Amino acid sequence: MTFSFVDIETTGTHLRHDRVIEIGILRVENGKLVSTYNQLINPQTHISPFITQMTGIHQEDLEDAPTFDLIKDEIYELLQDSIFVAHNVRFDHGFLKNEFRRYELDLSLKQLCTVKLSRALFPEHRHHNLDAIVHRFGFQIKNRHRAFDDAEILWKFYQAVEMQYPEDRLSHMLKTLIQKPSIPAKLPIGEVDTLHEGPGVYIFYGEGDLPLYIGKSKNVRKRVLSHFSSDHTSSKEMNISQQISRIETIPTAGELGALLKEVELIKKMNPVYNQQLRRQNQLTVLKKIVNEDGYNSVTIEKVTSINTDDLHQIIGVFRSSKQAKELLQAKATEYQLCEKLLGTEKTSGACFGHKLEKCKGACIKKEKPLAYNIRFIEALGSRTIKTWPFDGPICIHEEDTVEHLRDDFIIDKWCLITDTHDERYFDYDIYKILIRYIFSTRNQINIKIVKDTHQPFQI
Repeated sequence: MTFSFVDIETTGTHLRHDRVIEIGILRVENGKLVSTYNQLINPQTHISPFITQMTGIHQEDLEDAPTFDLIKDEIYELLQDSIFVAHNVRFDHGFLKNEFRRYELDLSLKQLCTVKLSRALFPEHRHHNLDAIVHRFGFQIKNRHRAFDDAEILWKFYQAVEMQYPEDRLSHMLKTLIQKPSIPAKLPIGEVDTLHEGPGVYIFYGEGDLPLYIGKSKNVRKRVLSHFSSDHTSSKEMNISQQISRIETIPTAGELGALLKEVELIKKMNPVYNQQLRRQNQLTVLKKIVNEDGYNSVTIEKVTSINTDDLHQIIGVFRSSKQAKELLQAKATEYQLCEKLLGTEKTSGACFGHKLEKCKGACIKKEKPLAYNIRFIEALGSRTIKTWPFDGPICIHEEDTVEHLRDDFIIDKWCLITDTHDERYFDYDIYKILIRYIFSTRNQINIKIVKDTHQPFQI
């Protein structure tokens, strides 16, 4: 077997945006160390004080170092035809793969995670990080958190394991840990290896190009493989695996783009195994009204679209009238609301709940509207469509520097505005996506106010 024991240091932990600043490699063939590599790398960006404090690498140390572009071929050649070994291998392999992707090179190696190897061979120990391994075996390390020194520890750890365990047991363990996920029988050989490793949408097709399932992920390849690795525990995954014959992927510049594209495609293509987001001809909408006596009430309406002028009235959107009524009945019980006013009980006099002392008498004007309406708002206020928090349209910008992709989404009153026209189409699924995105503080740097929707990128 040929192994490459690898460690990297980076400007941060974000696979798509941060960069490698140091790499250490020890290539081992048939148990013998045949080559080593130790190199600082100029990331062409700033490194934080935290990274400097952890690694001892300063900004000035990197100014005269080569960029990844200048050394990529040397590193690529050194890693080829080997098993990529790292501590938390997803991190190191993922970062290097993205570095190579920036220059249209594909790094796709079999991988061995020494964290998983340590857990498998030493289950009696609680900790399996690199510091724990150094302490457990009494290894000497001069510069912890430097790439070559940490990679060398991995090689020492593997040598220690070889001496401690019989060859057949270690060989079996390696086969288990290095083994790739099972691939559906009808998929062409090698199709999975070409899958996109950034954010995007994937579509599983069956015979006759029948759409089976549409999904999204920050890492499309990883998510697709997870479908196949769990097909023995889920009947749905098993059915998909037995039918899938082709995979289509649509890269996006970021997570929001993937979420929006997934909703669009599911409603357009109506895939077999996407039940929740399938297109529905009608929506069940719960609207707030005030009756002639001043009491808050509701109406349940079937609509084919939602007017943005009515958003302030909408309490919720449901799959069916039954679902809406079940919510109203539960809230009536919890907050002592009147089911007659909520429309779930029809009677000319007092509601049945009042006879059981569960309603305070709003149905017969015994309770004042103000007191009743306060409880109504407490019960259902959280479900109303939130007020648009901006003075006008916004632009949300996403960019992927690895794939050289950028997306700009123009949004007004929770509606996505297309490039071709200004019409506002309110979609409840898109609304839920935007609520989570816009009110997350980490995303607000991507949001800008748009001055003119006819010139969507004038911000």
